[in-house]
Amino acid sequence: MDKIFQRILDNNFSDLPGLAVDASIPVPEKLVNEVIASAMQGDKNVTYCRVSIERQNQVDVELKTHFWPWPLDLKLKLFRSVDLTGSPKIRAFLENKVLLGKLGSLFKALPDGISIYDSQVAVDIESFVESSDYKRFLELIKAVEVTTDVGKLILHVKIEK
Repeated sequence: MDKIFQRILDNNFSDLPGLAVDASIPVPEKLVNEVIASAMQGDKNVTYCRVSIERQNQVDVELKTHFWPWPLDLKLKLFRSVDLTGSPKIRAFLENKVLLGKLGSLFKALPDGISIYDSQVAVDIESFVESSDYKRFLELIKAVEVTTDVGKLILHVKIEK
Protein backbone atom coordinates (compact mmCIF):
# COMPACT_ATOMS: atom_id res chain seq x y z
CA MET A 1 0.00 0.00 0.00
CA ASP A 2 2.82 2.41 0.86
CA LYS A 3 4.38 1.82 -2.58
CA ILE A 4 1.11 2.74 -4.28
CA PHE A 5 0.72 5.96 -2.28
CA GLN A 6 4.36 6.85 -2.89
CA ARG A 7 3.91 6.28 -6.65
CA ILE A 8 0.84 8.55 -6.63
CA LEU A 9 2.89 11.24 -4.87
CA ASP A 10 5.91 10.73 -7.12
CA ASN A 11 3.69 11.07 -10.20
CA ASN A 12 2.23 14.31 -8.82
CA PHE A 13 -1.27 12.74 -8.63
CA SER A 14 -1.39 12.09 -12.38
CA ASP A 15 -2.85 8.65 -11.52
CA LEU A 16 -5.95 10.51 -10.32
CA PRO A 17 -7.11 12.59 -13.30
CA GLY A 18 -10.05 14.82 -12.44
CA LEU A 19 -9.20 14.89 -8.73
CA ALA A 20 -11.40 17.49 -7.03
CA VAL A 21 -11.75 18.01 -3.29
CA ASP A 22 -13.71 20.62 -1.37
CA ALA A 23 -12.78 20.50 2.30
CA SER A 24 -13.44 22.45 5.44
CA ILE A 25 -10.49 22.17 7.82
CA PRO A 26 -11.01 23.48 11.37
CA VAL A 27 -7.56 24.19 12.84
CA PRO A 28 -7.57 24.64 16.63
CA GLU A 29 -5.72 27.63 18.07
CA LYS A 30 -3.37 25.26 19.92
CA LEU A 31 -2.26 23.68 16.63
CA VAL A 32 -1.83 27.11 15.00
CA ASN A 33 0.48 28.11 17.87
CA GLU A 34 2.43 24.85 17.57
CA VAL A 35 2.98 25.50 13.86
CA ILE A 36 4.09 29.07 14.58
CA ALA A 37 6.49 27.92 17.32
CA SER A 38 7.97 25.32 14.97
CA ALA A 39 8.37 27.86 12.16
CA MET A 40 10.02 30.36 14.52
CA GLN A 41 12.61 27.91 15.90
CA GLY A 42 16.04 29.32 15.30
CA ASP A 43 14.72 32.75 14.31
CA LYS A 44 17.16 35.35 15.64
CA ASN A 45 14.59 38.14 15.82
CA VAL A 46 11.38 36.72 17.31
CA THR A 47 11.67 35.26 20.81
CA TYR A 48 7.96 34.60 21.40
CA CYS A 49 4.77 34.57 19.35
CA ARG A 50 1.32 33.47 20.49
CA VAL A 51 -1.97 33.99 18.66
CA SER A 52 -5.50 34.09 20.00
CA ILE A 53 -8.20 33.48 17.41
CA GLU A 54 -11.49 35.33 17.76
CA ARG A 55 -14.71 35.55 15.70
CA GLN A 56 -15.07 37.46 12.43
CA ASN A 57 -11.48 36.85 11.27
CA GLN A 58 -10.01 38.74 14.23
CA VAL A 59 -6.65 37.50 15.50
CA ASP A 60 -4.67 38.86 18.44
CA VAL A 61 -0.91 38.32 18.34
CA GLU A 62 1.42 38.66 21.30
CA LEU A 63 4.91 39.08 19.88
CA LYS A 64 8.27 39.54 21.55
CA THR A 65 11.38 40.49 19.61
CA HIS A 66 14.95 41.43 20.46
CA PHE A 67 14.42 44.82 18.83
CA TRP A 68 11.70 46.03 21.21
CA PRO A 69 11.92 45.69 25.02
CA TRP A 70 8.19 45.04 25.61
CA PRO A 71 5.82 42.47 24.15
CA LEU A 72 3.74 43.76 21.27
CA ASP A 73 0.01 43.09 21.28
CA LEU A 74 -1.07 43.24 17.67
CA LYS A 75 -4.64 43.17 16.36
CA LEU A 76 -5.13 41.62 12.93
CA LYS A 77 -8.14 41.20 10.67
CA LEU A 78 -7.54 38.27 8.31
CA PHE A 79 -8.49 38.62 4.66
CA ARG A 80 -11.15 36.09 3.73
CA SER A 81 -9.28 34.86 0.63
CA VAL A 82 -5.77 33.44 0.54
CA ASP A 83 -3.69 35.04 -2.22
CA LEU A 84 -2.67 32.17 -4.50
CA THR A 85 -0.76 34.22 -7.08
CA GLY A 86 2.79 32.93 -6.95
CA SER A 87 3.53 31.52 -3.53
CA PRO A 88 0.36 31.31 -1.35
CA LYS A 89 0.03 34.18 1.12
CA ILE A 90 -2.28 34.74 4.05
CA ARG A 91 -2.93 38.48 4.36
CA ALA A 92 -4.31 40.56 7.19
CA PHE A 93 -4.92 44.18 8.05
CA LEU A 94 -2.78 45.40 10.92
CA GLU A 95 -5.37 47.26 12.99
CA ASN A 96 -3.01 48.76 15.58
CA LYS A 97 0.69 49.61 15.98
CA VAL A 98 1.05 50.15 12.24
CA LEU A 99 4.08 52.44 12.67
CA LEU A 100 5.89 49.87 14.83
CA GLY A 101 5.08 47.21 12.26
CA LYS A 102 6.55 49.30 9.48
CA LEU A 103 9.67 49.99 11.54
CA GLY A 104 10.03 46.29 12.29
CA SER A 105 9.77 45.51 8.60
CA LEU A 106 12.27 48.26 7.73
CA PHE A 107 14.84 46.98 10.24
CA LYS A 108 14.30 43.34 9.19
CA ALA A 109 12.94 42.42 12.63
CA LEU A 110 10.39 40.07 11.10
CA PRO A 111 11.17 36.49 10.12
CA ASP A 112 11.72 35.66 6.46
CA GLY A 113 8.37 35.08 4.81
CA ILE A 114 6.53 37.74 6.84
CA SER A 115 6.28 41.26 5.49
CA ILE A 116 4.40 44.43 6.31
CA TYR A 117 3.47 47.05 3.74
CA ASP A 118 1.04 49.91 4.18
CA SER A 119 -1.20 48.53 6.95
CA GLN A 120 -1.12 44.92 5.76
CA VAL A 121 0.75 41.85 6.95
CA ALA A 122 1.53 39.06 4.49
CA VAL A 123 2.67 35.57 5.50
CA ASP A 124 4.24 33.62 2.63
CA ILE A 125 3.18 30.03 3.37
CA GLU A 126 5.67 28.40 1.00
CA SER A 127 8.62 30.03 2.80
CA PHE A 128 7.73 27.97 5.90
CA VAL A 129 7.30 24.69 4.02
CA GLU A 130 10.55 22.76 3.79
CA SER A 131 9.60 19.50 2.09
CA SER A 132 9.14 19.42 -1.68
CA ASP A 133 6.29 16.92 -1.14
CA TYR A 134 4.34 19.56 0.81
CA LYS A 135 5.11 22.17 -1.83
CA ARG A 136 3.56 19.86 -4.43
CA PHE A 137 0.38 19.78 -2.34
CA LEU A 138 0.32 23.60 -2.35
CA GLU A 139 0.31 23.51 -6.17
CA LEU A 140 -2.94 21.52 -6.12
CA ILE A 141 -4.78 24.16 -4.09
CA LYS A 142 -7.01 26.28 -6.31
CA ALA A 143 -8.83 28.38 -3.68
CA VAL A 144 -8.79 28.92 0.07
CA GLU A 145 -11.23 30.94 2.13
CA VAL A 146 -10.44 31.75 5.75
CA THR A 147 -13.00 32.17 8.50
CA THR A 148 -12.58 32.07 12.26
CA ASP A 149 -14.50 31.26 15.38
CA VAL A 150 -13.34 31.55 18.96
CA GLY A 151 -10.27 29.34 19.28
CA LYS A 152 -10.14 28.05 15.70
CA LEU A 153 -9.14 28.96 12.20
CA ILE A 154 -11.35 27.39 9.53
CA LEU A 155 -9.88 26.83 6.07
CA HIS A 156 -12.32 26.16 3.22
CA VAL A 157 -10.08 24.57 0.60
CA LYS A 158 -10.66 23.63 -3.04
CA ILE A 159 -8.13 21.17 -4.47
CA GLU A 160 -7.96 20.10 -8.12
CA LYS A 161 -5.62 18.18 -10.35
